[in-house]
Amino acid sequence: MTSLIAFVAAGALTALMAGAALRIGWVDRREGLEDRKPRRTPVPLVGGAAILAALALTAWWTGDARLGARALPWPALVAAFLLGLVDDVLPGGLRAAAKLLGQLAVGVLVVAWPGEAWEGASMGAHLTLGVLAVVAMNAVNTFDHQDGAAGALGVLALGPVAPPLGAAVAGYLPFNTALRRSGGDGETVPLAMLGDAGSHLLGVAVATTPGAQALLLVPLLDLARVAAGRIDRGQPFWVGDRTHLGHRLARLGFGPVAVALLLGSILAPPAVARILVDGRLALGGALVLSVILFYLAIAATESEEEVAERHVGARSAPSGVGSRAAGPFADPSVRSKAAPPLRSSESNGTGSGP
Repeated sequence: MTSLIAFVAAGALTALMAGAALRIGWVDRREGLEDRKPRRTPVPLVGGAAILAALALTAWWTGDARLGARALPWPALVAAFLLGLVDDVLPGGLRAAAKLLGQLAVGVLVVAWPGEAWEGASMGAHLTLGVLAVVAMNAVNTFDHQDGAAGALGVLALGPVAPPLGAAVAGYLPFNTALRRSGGDGETVPLAMLGDAGSHLLGVAVATTPGAQALLLVPLLDLARVAAGRIDRGQPFWVGDRTHLGHRLARLGFGPVAVALLLGSILAPPAVARILVDGRLALGGALVLSVILFYLAIAATESEEEVAERHVGARSAPSGVGSRAAGPFADPSVRSKAAPPLRSSESNGTGSGP
């Protein structure tokens, strides 16, 4: 019952907050970042607020000990949300150094109280969780590069081991995938996004929930691959682009629901192993399967640079990036098989992470 209440509360709060956010301007900003954020229609950044409020409301309404004042690392969760919120509403966002300092402060709060599940653990374990929280905030933030990506991660990571938390994320998720509205030029956008506030909140939740941390592997692999590519191109590794796995899948013509499902299928093996089998060997095998699926998906798709390279000068190589996906999961905004030339400075336009 607690999980059902969290699910319904998160959905209802997302719907209410999204409407209010459009009126007050609490939306994804692209002023001065037009070349990095191709999405033109504003999207409310209320996902994190809805999830956090739903958890607090559910804890108050049900009195469930799993959401109690000592059960969760509430100070760190609230601090992570507020840090991301400042980054969301501040024109241009926080500078990288200021954001890192804020994340380190959140990590200190995790060390001080990582939640009741870690009560009695050694100081070394607490310090490890603090470092993991900082890493997880960045991993989830960057994995929020495509509609539904970070939400799917949150549901799969938290659902099997912390059902009320997973249910709250699941209540928000449809508003970031299937439920959409039309913008200009045939553009469709989700009704809500996590924003940095939501991705930082989820990062701390996943890092501090026993059994959920394994789901960070694929986001970390994607982050490491993208960061290495940026460094190889002589770009700062923290400056966003459109080379994440979700971007590559979207280039094939898959719509937001399909991309979220494909990413979820890559993330899913460890979550399924947690539900069906209890043992480190099974979890290790599931993680190996996720890694294999991740690299198969990378091999089957193209990066921004590979697509742009074919459009440089008078090259005669075909410009298509592969066959479009067809059916109800296809992206209606993809009008042809040919991919348009891209600027290397473009960042994501569908998620909050770089």
